Amino acid sequence: MLDVKLDAEQIKRFTLLNVNNRLGHDVRDKVMPVWTEMGEATGMCEKLLTSTTSGVRSSEKEERQEKFGRNYVEPPPLTPFWRFCLDALEDPTLQFLIVAAIVSLLVGSIFEAKCLGYLDGIAILVAVWVVVFVGAAQEAGKQVQFRSLTDSASDELVNVVRDGVQTRISNRDVVVGDCVVLSTGDILCADGIIFERNTLKIFEGSLTGESHAIIKGNYEFKEKGHFPVPTDLDLQQMNTPGATPEERAAKYEPTPERTPIVFKGTEVQDGEGRMIVIGVGTNTYENTLLGDKDDDDDDESSGRSIMQRKLDDMTILITKVGAVFGIGIIIILFIRFGILFSEKACCKEEWDHTVHHMQWIKFFIIGITIFVVAVPEGLPLAVTIALAFSVTKMMSDMNMVKTSSACETMGSATTICSDKTGTLTTSMMTVMRTWIAGEQMEPKEVAGKVSEKLREKMMAAMTINTSDKTDIVAKTMKKMVDGKDVEEVVRLEGKVMEAYSGNATECAMIKLVNVLGEFKGEAGDADMPYKRFRKEFPETQPGRSGISFSSKRKRMSTLVPMPEGSEAPWMLFTKGASEMVMTLCTKYMNADGQVVDIDDTLRKNVEDSITAFADLGLRTISIAYKALQESPANSDGALPDEVEADLILIAVVGIEDPLREEVPGAIRVCRQAGITVRMVTGDNLATAKAISRKAGILSEDGERTGSEIAMTGEQFRSRVLTAQDSEHPEKCINQDEFDQIWPKLRVLARSTPTDKLVLVTGIQKSRIQVGGFNRQVVAVTGDGTNDAPALKRADVGFAMGKAGTQVAKNAADIIVLDDNFASIVQAVKWGRCVYDNICKFLQFQLTVNLTACAIAVLGASVLTKSPLTVIQLLWVNMIMDSFASLALATEDPRPDVLKRRPYPRNQPLLSAMMLRSLVCHSMWQIFILFFLIFAVGDVCESSAPGSHHCTVARHDALGDLKSGRPTSFDQDVFVEEDFCVPFFNPKDNSTFALSEDGTMLPLRSEEYCREGAEQDGMPTQHYTLVFTAFVMLQLFNQINARKIHGEANVFSGILDNKLFLSIMAMEFFMQVLMVNTPGFNTAMGCTPLTFSQWVGCFFIGLTELPLNLVIRRVPLRWFPGESAEQALLETDEDRETGGGFGKKRRSDNDGVPLLVMGSKAI
Repeated sequence: MLDVKLDAEQIKRFTLLNVNNRLGHDVRDKVMPVWTEMGEATGMCEKLLTSTTSGVRSSEKEERQEKFGRNYVEPPPLTPFWRFCLDALEDPTLQFLIVAAIVSLLVGSIFEAKCLGYLDGIAILVAVWVVVFVGAAQEAGKQVQFRSLTDSASDELVNVVRDGVQTRISNRDVVVGDCVVLSTGDILCADGIIFERNTLKIFEGSLTGESHAIIKGNYEFKEKGHFPVPTDLDLQQMNTPGATPEERAAKYEPTPERTPIVFKGTEVQDGEGRMIVIGVGTNTYENTLLGDKDDDDDDESSGRSIMQRKLDDMTILITKVGAVFGIGIIIILFIRFGILFSEKACCKEEWDHTVHHMQWIKFFIIGITIFVVAVPEGLPLAVTIALAFSVTKMMSDMNMVKTSSACETMGSATTICSDKTGTLTTSMMTVMRTWIAGEQMEPKEVAGKVSEKLREKMMAAMTINTSDKTDIVAKTMKKMVDGKDVEEVVRLEGKVMEAYSGNATECAMIKLVNVLGEFKGEAGDADMPYKRFRKEFPETQPGRSGISFSSKRKRMSTLVPMPEGSEAPWMLFTKGASEMVMTLCTKYMNADGQVVDIDDTLRKNVEDSITAFADLGLRTISIAYKALQESPANSDGALPDEVEADLILIAVVGIEDPLREEVPGAIRVCRQAGITVRMVTGDNLATAKAISRKAGILSEDGERTGSEIAMTGEQFRSRVLTAQDSEHPEKCINQDEFDQIWPKLRVLARSTPTDKLVLVTGIQKSRIQVGGFNRQVVAVTGDGTNDAPALKRADVGFAMGKAGTQVAKNAADIIVLDDNFASIVQAVKWGRCVYDNICKFLQFQLTVNLTACAIAVLGASVLTKSPLTVIQLLWVNMIMDSFASLALATEDPRPDVLKRRPYPRNQPLLSAMMLRSLVCHSMWQIFILFFLIFAVGDVCESSAPGSHHCTVARHDALGDLKSGRPTSFDQDVFVEEDFCVPFFNPKDNSTFALSEDGTMLPLRSEEYCREGAEQDGMPTQHYTLVFTAFVMLQLFNQINARKIHGEANVFSGILDNKLFLSIMAMEFFMQVLMVNTPGFNTAMGCTPLTFSQWVGCFFIGLTELPLNLVIRRVPLRWFPGESAEQALLETDEDRETGGGFGKKRRSDNDGVPLLVMGSKAI
């Protein structure tokens, strides 16, 4: 039985303690006591029954796996297609439509089979099927696409020591206690400790955000006096309440020189050594970061996106309104029926079940029809189309969307919490500035300003005095091909992407050598300039010697023998911290390559340049050399430190992980769009501030006024967390204190992986009003494993596709394929476009539905039957609206879409402008249609069979069309005489005639009432004209619906959307087909129209366009809801002076004034 003294939870807590406390003074106070209690490295090995010499016994493998878990996390299986379909059917709108379709099918099949009433239900079910199928297919496609992008956990061989023998095993078989042998380039397969003598440098950038490699070994702290102490302002960030600046300065220690803990997923940048495994599989820190998102927000527990929840609420509201109107019209019809029955109206003298039962049934059918018509059936399809269109377009903008709802959620994003390394920066240390020959200059300027001799000397010094393991190579990415891992070269815009191998600082040096050598080729080419020096001066060169870098010396030197004809037989090259190397230099090389004494003026020039570089956040390194006539090496080949004297200064370089070129511009756009960018990084505060200033995250005015601040993770945690070192710090937030900090916070430096999670969680939970929003929508960007928890927690998570780790990609909603921060801004643009496009369709369809419901309700109330038949309403609601959804949901973003504030989460979908348009257009359409219904249509005394005109008219209306209204209505309203054949009454001689044999013959036949009811249901040209005018009004209003912010020019950009124009033309010709083609018009309940009638309907529809200009003059204050136009922002100057509202500004794309109303929350 395996008797280990440590369990997985104890080890996890110790690992977490190391992650959360990285500065030296915190390690001493919080980590070292626990480390000592555990017996340090030796004690841990004893408790785990292992050692670096013998490892574990092979026979213990199963027991250790049972106790600590396997070193493999099974990836989730691909979700089957049917599961996506079921998920889609969880949409409340679709569920309601299915119920409505079933009811419509039953009623239509039983009572309206002859007039194809069941087609309504079938069409709704078809629409539901299309929405479900398209949505499921889209999700399934994205799943496969993402799985092909991310390489699954590969089964690779690693070197371990077991039973005292080194052997190779699968990384999945690694267990806690295993001794893993590491070397340069290895990716760690588990968490572990390294404590014996080694040369390992581990790059933990993906986990901590640090941009340089960490030396590993037993805890080793930097000596007092051998490190710079931060300024008073930075010292205030320390968690030492009540301490004076002097006490803080005395206590402060930077990150230790060495630490023993290493993490799965990090990379061995240099060296060799052995690691004892302490965490595998689900118990690694990497996997801890991927714990399930614990979303305890009540309003988000359903997992629905912002717009989905708004649409759900609107669907419920419309359903209730539709039900009220449907039930109301049924009640009205029954009351009217009762009144007519009591008044003994025509065909209501006595109960006739053959007639009156069917009338009652039709009352219910009318109510159900109004109920169904009220619901925007095309809305789910519009949402699906809008998202599918935008997701496709976003792919061309280098955004691969994993979660469709994330696309529209970005339209409401108010905050972006971004990682620095690899997201805002390139994650490649680069020389940004140089001092050479007494002058500061850009690296690309050096070759043209100095002599060939100085340039060659500088290139030699920077190449020879670096390790051969440092290299610039082509970036590759693993892909699964036929079940095997294949390395594929990564290209961006056809060019091979660079990658660093080895020490990042030295890579920056040899990259500068390539610049000085004016190299134009691709990464990894054999003719890169630095490789010429490597070939001439290999590390194995006889006589070569060196002095290694140490934190105390802060420099390194390399001695090499020179070829014949050189300046001297031997050359010593030195590089290191500027302040250290400068003290050793007495001469420098001028632009002509001549060696000149350093005087006080030049020394001040250099020192001023070093200070200037430091102020820019650059790490300064001096490069020097010394010509020697003979080798100063000792007999054992070692160099004495004394040789590093009387050096000749070649250059001073300023190095940093540079901002991506597009970042400052992208952040300016974010500011303009009302989005605050916050940077979270593992770098020190000074570096973080310098980068954020360059990026535009911290502004000069904001820092001066205190409205924008930077702080360290240590101070942040001490102020906002109620419990330190918790495994779930996001559950320990003091929200009141947090709300005092986050509105001003722009930079969080020296942060732990969970600090970003705490920041995101706290901002999401905050309900204070900031920037006009009382609930922030938070997007998070990142590329490292450390970003995974925040990526999962965020409303939208962005992972970098090329530099991002697989863990980050798994946690994200959107993958930025080109690692370009500007692509995230494109996602914001498309998110707002999706929101706008859905609102455009919503405005259009609700106008259609309101008009259709009004015609159906008022028509049924007044005429006892709707002027528009069920199949006609179906045609407009299902077919026309489906095409409209395709036309309106595929509009491209307006250029000014990023000049508006984000849409608030609680803002209704229908803004005041949309309501104004919806109501006014509906009122106009209702007026026009009622005019056509009641002012047109002659009441005939007689007419030729099949004719649409009266031979003799009893009521002469506008035009010469025969009325399509019910006969009973026309007789009651337009004709004074009662033409109803009287009901038989034996006591009333006027109700019968006498036959020759004296038998009373009733004047009204038994079929009179039934035939009259059937006659009223026949198609008429009058009602066909009404139907076509209704369609034409919607067709032209579709153009108006393209603009939802009150723009006057509704045609702007219409020629750019060929799909919209094609659909408009198709809708018109399909209407012609439905009305004038035999067979189709019979099913539609129509009769053919003449050319003049078509022209008349066309011009009736055309009135919608000038009407839109008139509607813009209607005061917005008459309508509830916040105008979407209130979200428009002016320039940064307007925001600062408060001049952005209540002004007119002109749109960038159409030159029309956009009225910006005063901000008013409703």
